[in-house]
Amino acid sequence: MRTPATIFQINGEVVIIDPRRDCEIYVKLAKDDCSEIRYIFETHRNEDYVIGSMELQDKTGAEICHSKEAPFTYGEYNLSDEDSFKIGRLKIESIYTPGHTIDSMCFSVYDTWSNGEPILVFTGDTLFIGDVGRTDLPGLDIWEGMSEMLYDSLHEKVLTLGDGVLLYPSHTAGSICGSLISDREMSTIGYEAKTSPQLKLDREEFVKDRLDNKMLRPPCFRRMED
Repeated sequence: MRTPATIFQINGEVVIIDPRRDCEIYVKLAKDDCSEIRYIFETHRNEDYVIGSMELQDKTGAEICHSKEAPFTYGEYNLSDEDSFKIGRLKIESIYTPGHTIDSMCFSVYDTWSNGEPILVFTGDTLFIGDVGRTDLPGLDIWEGMSEMLYDSLHEKVLTLGDGVLLYPSHTAGSICGSLISDREMSTIGYEAKTSPQLKLDREEFVKDRLDNKMLRPPCFRRMED
């Protein structure tokens, strides 16, 4: 199952991450809360559903943010590592994490009133609860290279955020973007580092594990990407 986007609000400003196509629900939630949808963040080019970013922008005027590696002609912000945005007292910082796709991004959130450490991270399809993203979708000819990139993204960027950082991925159990995804909706970096089998592997073992992770690729995926 895909979560129907992540929404968070502070001081009357709202951020939506990976909105679904039927996005009127976000407009209603913001209106009921007397809040303004400011930004729409995309974690990556999704294979399994049509994202609602442009429709939501048409309804709200919110600005769209995605990776500079995404070959899109829409959007106001093409993000690199450490680009940041302010929402109330929160700072959202982009983390470039290729592996599941070449344009994958995670978004860490900081409370500027505290000690400057991240408090939570939205990991898209890079890191799930109990699993990591599949790496075959960009193409079998680059499957090994994508697996190497995912290992580096996880160990050099995501896991270094801190054990206590809350983790919110884009999928729960039932998605075919991972084979072992838990049905829980949130976790922590430390818990996943301690319990996720893939995160305990060294680089060579991790790449082999990804190449052995042969999963169904529905014919509709390519059409969804287009």
